[in-house]
Amino acid sequence: MPSTATPPADDVVSPATVGAVAFDALLRDGHARRVWGDLALATGAAATPAHRAAALSALVPERATVGRDAAAWVHTGADLPARVQVLVGPRRRRPDPHPLRITHECVLAEGDTVELAGLRVTTVQRTGLDIARWHGADSARNMLLTLCRVGFDPTAALHALAAISGHAGVREARTTLTALLAPAQAAVRRG
Repeated sequence: MPSTATPPADDVVSPATVGAVAFDALLRDGHARRVWGDLALATGAAATPAHRAAALSALVPERATVGRDAAAWVHTGADLPARVQVLVGPRRRRPDPHPLRITHECVLAEGDTVELAGLRVTTVQRTGLDIARWHGADSARNMLLTLCRVGFDPTAALHALAAISGHAGVREARTTLTALLAPAQAAVRRG
């Protein structure tokens, strides 16, 4: 028997807003599509960074910031992470272990975060810098190219690396960012 449930007018659907049975029926019948976890959108509604951040809210304590792969997904919608990466400041209590969350200790400057759907998320620029530092060159390259479409500036990231010279992942990040910029620099030299 087909479901007659339809998504609410604001397009955001969760078990808390429509009930667990209706939520499952909306997904099953194609009236909604899952963003992540228990948050879905009406079919045809475009997921925004705020929607993606809201989908992660149950896994991100108030003292933490969404970072790295999870932040890249929030900003771009590409490369859905298997686990949410949250960042906490040094000497701050880490969240309890959870199978869908990884916690990293990290110092974040005031301008390194933005608030989306009530959550702190690293900015596009800080996210790209972290991806360059903590991923291998191949996976970082693809994620960085996607982040470039939403405002990541590899040249600015290279300059930012100078301020943290000697820290973990800086040498690899410099190599990755330089390789990312090489085609553009070659085009400038030719033109």
